[in-house]
Amino acid sequence: MSSNPADFSRQHFKSPDIVDDDWLAWFREEFSPTLTRIETNPAPGAPFALNGVTRILPDIAVYRGSSSPSHNRNMAQLAVDDDPSIVMALSGAASMHVADNEVALTPGSAIVIQNDLPTTLIQHTTCSFLFVRLRRRLLAPLIDDVSSLRNLPPVANQQALRLLVGYLSALDGESTIAAPETQHMVTTHVHELAALAIGATKEAENFSESRGKRAGRLAAIKADILSNLASPRLSVAAVAARQGVTPRYVQMLFETEGLSFSEFVIAQRLARAHRMLSDPRFSIRPIHDIALQVGFGDLSYFNRTFRRRYGMTPSDARKAAR
Repeated sequence: MSSNPADFSRQHFKSPDIVDDDWLAWFREEFSPTLTRIETNPAPGAPFALNGVTRILPDIAVYRGSSSPSHNRNMAQLAVDDDPSIVMALSGAASMHVADNEVALTPGSAIVIQNDLPTTLIQHTTCSFLFVRLRRRLLAPLIDDVSSLRNLPPVANQQALRLLVGYLSALDGESTIAAPETQHMVTTHVHELAALAIGATKEAENFSESRGKRAGRLAAIKADILSNLASPRLSVAAVAARQGVTPRYVQMLFETEGLSFSEFVIAQRLARAHRMLSDPRFSIRPIHDIALQVGFGDLSYFNRTFRRRYGMTPSDARKAAR
């Protein structure tokens, strides 16, 4: 795992297929304390496996990954702040322990922990988690009692939690986020959605409804579009029905970004086609097949829009990639 700047680059770590005692010693003594500040001890007698991705911006960090049964203790003595994190269980059975408090973690549940408190995560089975590291100074103005975060509070607002997860999932398509203004926007949205999930003040909730919650809703709609991009039945009405909102609300959300639903769909279809034309794995696939696969039913319309977007024909794009 390489050290990358805080531009949301993917930092991927995966244990080897065969984990021996030497690797475990390195993991305990070098990797874990210096890079994650978590002391991990595999469950006795069970093979150890870990696979996860960390993505960092100046004021947030996101980790999504899975690992085999283990005891994981944060090294609170090394903490330089009391920033909180939301921990969401995606699969498996685990429990979180702070002092005398114990909380069972089942798929879909989430709690808040703090960096400076000795915390132990016991994974009884192979588990997958989503960790979202926040900034206390950015979260404090948005919630009623920031001190209550020291008591392992559960994340009660499941709808806001789903919107937060959807927003973060939509960001998976970005290889990096380098522009400071975009970093600030993403950080703001994440903290507002996190505050809604934890329990925002009434004023912050009303404010976040117009910003963070809408951003999460739009991210979920975009993710819906991307997963159905090739469908000839993709329409604003179909997406609205799946998301439980009106078509006008979907259009309104896109208008806040200065574009329409159809403009976003066409741009994403063209981008997917361009990636396929540039990928050697699709070099022998006919262009009309690629156009159909990304959702264009009219080849001449695909050729026109592709050329207008990229300043070249689909054939030219394939030749340039070669």
